[in-house]
Amino acid sequence: MKKIFVIILAVSAFMASCSSPYYPEYVRVVSLGASTSNLICENTEDYCSLSVISNVEYDATLISGTEWLSFADTDATSIKSSGNGILEFKHLQNNNVKRVAHLVLSADARRDTIRIKQKGRFEEFLEIHADDQSMFSLEEGTRMPVAWEGGDISVRLRTTCLDHQLSGWTSDNTVVSNFRFENGVFTFNVAANDEQQPRIVTIQVSYIDGWEDKQILEFSIRQNYLESSQEDDEE
Repeated sequence: MKKIFVIILAVSAFMASCSSPYYPEYVRVVSLGASTSNLICENTEDYCSLSVISNVEYDATLISGTEWLSFADTDATSIKSSGNGILEFKHLQNNNVKRVAHLVLSADARRDTIRIKQKGRFEEFLEIHADDQSMFSLEEGTRMPVAWEGGDISVRLRTTCLDHQLSGWTSDNTVVSNFRFENGVFTFNVAANDEQQPRIVTIQVSYIDGWEDKQILEFSIRQNYLESSQEDDEE
């Protein structure tokens, strides 16, 4: 009988400890998420939907793109919802290049951001202008021969981007530097090659497109060196 009494006391003490503030009986796990982090909708005026999984009440807020996107049937940019379900959106027609809006789902400490991407009426592009493609070696694709003395070199671009949207990068900024973009013309400076061998340097022109993805146009230069140039002249 004494042993049974001791066991009852031990079980009671354990239960009391579990119900104390230091040992909560139940900790709720917040579940909140969407079926995709990138929802794509058409460029026409229409509706699109997003599946959400949640076991709590949450806020759904459009933090950008509200000039063309809203929650369907409400024209609101922020709503409250709960449980598993589908969020419906209404988007206006897009007569420009593709664009993106940002939706935030938040509950307690959880916060998820979804990009809602709308297709454009026409595609963005960035390429070397057809009239300047002759500057590149046909045998080596997008490689430009450059004289040993270097200097400023300009390449015309064919692009839907404005000058300020473009940026330049090089694999060796001691050789290639001073990028400029003006009226669709890309200009850069190449330092003189004082080495005893030719050198190859990669150049990139890039922009961030309407869906916030980086688009890159890449080519390279092959710069001759002084001694080799003199040999070519003698021949």
